[in-house]
Amino acid sequence: MHELGITQGIIDHAREAAQGTGAEKVTDLFVLVTPAADFTLESIEMYFEMLSADEPMFAGATLHFEHGPAGAACLQCGDEFLADTPQPICPACGSQEVRFDPRAPMIRLTDIGVDDAAGESGEG
Repeated sequence: MHELGITQGIIDHAREAAQGTGAEKVTDLFVLVTPAADFTLESIEMYFEMLSADEPMFAGATLHFEHGPAGAACLQCGDEFLADTPQPICPACGSQEVRFDPRAPMIRLTDIGVDDAAGESGEG
């Protein structure tokens, strides 16, 4: 159920960014997801639809997912590397005992598309 909180955070950040530019409407939300994510994109989409339904600023907005690597460390040899799969293998020793960096975000809003007060569309 933590997907609900994650999705609310994405919406809150998008709202702040849009308001900072004077935009009245968010048309697109661009989100980076790493392999450390322990949820499905479908759950984020479902909660986004639910949470944005009552917010005119997000009416008709589209989520766009992009995938990127996450920092990881091998628990056997200590090698640190970027992983692009959910079950990474250490490139130095081949161990499957790998831990994702707990400080790295699993998901992050990277950009938004907006319609400003004049009705023009742009990136924010």
